[in-house]
Amino acid sequence: MQFQDGLEAQPQVLAQSAKAVRSKLPTIKPIKPDAVIALVGIGASEHAARSAALSWRELGLHAFSVPASELLAHPEAFADVYVGLSESGRSAETVAVLKKISAHRIGITNFADAPIVDVVEDLLPLESGPDSPVYTTGYTATLQALGMLGEHLAGQYSDWSSLPNLASSVIASARPIIESVLEQFDKARVIDVVGSSTSSSTTGEGALLLREAARVFTSTHETLNYLHGPMEPLEAEAACIIIGDGREIRLAREVSELGCPTLLITTRTDIETTALLSVIQIPTAPSPMALNILQILPIQLLGSLLATRRGLKVDGFRYKQDDTKLD
Repeated sequence: MQFQDGLEAQPQVLAQSAKAVRSKLPTIKPIKPDAVIALVGIGASEHAARSAALSWRELGLHAFSVPASELLAHPEAFADVYVGLSESGRSAETVAVLKKISAHRIGITNFADAPIVDVVEDLLPLESGPDSPVYTTGYTATLQALGMLGEHLAGQYSDWSSLPNLASSVIASARPIIESVLEQFDKARVIDVVGSSTSSSTTGEGALLLREAARVFTSTHETLNYLHGPMEPLEAEAACIIIGDGREIRLAREVSELGCPTLLITTRTDIETTALLSVIQIPTAPSPMALNILQILPIQLLGSLLATRRGLKVDGFRYKQDDTKLD
């Protein structure tokens, strides 16, 4: 699947995957109320795990995220439950960690015959179908599955049925705004992606996909930390993507006033566009993980249009590694 096709397919895929996940959730073994849960992944999955851990803690679960690469060096079990994330099911680091752990293991993957299946007790299949080489449908389906799994484990449930339509509306409304800033972002020497709290997966994955799809130099920052020094190099040759509704609003105004083209992704409806500040207003969502899905869609669109502008096909990676995916 091509990147643009994956972007447009997401509303349909989200509905399809939600049905599959919902049917499988009753088979996931319940956990103890005081169980410590580690969410483990690498790459895009690591970014998804970070927001999921925060979201799950808001539901009352004792959850945290940890990179698979970190656990490789210290594989001893320090949590009661491990949730391994790998859309392909072949991420070498994640599979290796789960293989060494003796605790209860849950796997989230798109492929029922992948290596991750052999190292977990419970499996939550995405059934999201084919994905683009730079993840689109697989990533958002993973966010959705994480949101639904967390609610299931906590015994608290949201209505996810509106999400596909919300995703369609965000893609449609964001396109003209992205097209209007495309030249400015194409000229940027670097793009900073900034956000906080449960938007942390959007900042991390947003910076990653822009590097992968459009080969742009990017960096990712937590909002309040960004104020403590990382924003010092900002000048007109830099661009910013800022995600959020709180301190992010003032920050977006300030960096645009410095001369940086700025894209603000927010649910706020009272923020005006200026010469260098473009606002993408997204609707409220049924849960923080659903909001993450809506937040990443405009950045995926930016990656797609930037890649096209630069003559890139987004059909794979230039620098292939032979030890990151299992056969």
